[in-house]
Amino acid sequence: MADFHGTQEVVTDLREDGVLIMRINRPEKRNAINAVTSAAMEDIMNKAEKDKRVRVIVVTGTGEKAFCAGEDLSELSSGGECMTVTDHGFGGITDRLCPKPTICAVNGVAAGGGMEIAVSCDIVVAAEHARFGLTEPKVGLIASTGGLVRMARDVPRKAAMDMLLTARLVHADEAKEIGFVNYVVPAEELMDKALEIASTIAKNAPLSLKFTKQIVHAASQMSEEDAMRWLDRPLTVAGRVMVKTEDGIEGPAAFVEKRTPNWQGK
Repeated sequence: MADFHGTQEVVTDLREDGVLIMRINRPEKRNAINAVTSAAMEDIMNKAEKDKRVRVIVVTGTGEKAFCAGEDLSELSSGGECMTVTDHGFGGITDRLCPKPTICAVNGVAAGGGMEIAVSCDIVVAAEHARFGLTEPKVGLIASTGGLVRMARDVPRKAAMDMLLTARLVHADEAKEIGFVNYVVPAEELMDKALEIASTIAKNAPLSLKFTKQIVHAASQMSEEDAMRWLDRPLTVAGRVMVKTEDGIEGPAAFVEKRTPNWQGK
């Protein structure tokens, strides 16, 4: 593994299989994010999006107590201004439609902005002891960097309102039942499970994954009829475009020749 533009606050490892691990490293602050940390995460994500070596991104935190306790309120400006929201949201993630698959490995409490980061990712793997909550109302704030929007879209309304209005923390099993966590595993198996999923994804064609994400996100905001019509446009990156790409040619050829595809991402 190799460092990928990491800092003291955000440790990174880029594995040979193209999986980038980005770890929030402020355990003494329950991995709460300050302006410096958020800027570092923004920079790493920007570079990861453009680097062809990076196939999948796994976000996690240091230690077992907390994935991320949200914003470091001790560094909130005197005027109440949030200094941790970058061009792509809190931690450089919550307002970003990353073209590459993202997995959140939740190693402890994910509160406030920490939960907003988690639900911004494509797949969420949680340790059994992990807890989740959009706790902003307890300190006079709201989950304004994506948490409220994603809960409204991804979770049944009654379940969402129960969590949001009480601002309570829910255990990992309940979060999975509600629908915003994919897997719950023992703490010692957390990274193994996240990396297993990431490695499986990394074997697939990068362009296929990119366009799959784009289409799923776009279709979720349309009626089924409009989504199908949108997919049928001549310039939509659907089947007829994919077959003309290098990866679209390489994939079927590798299948016929019974070999591992050599993806180019173009």
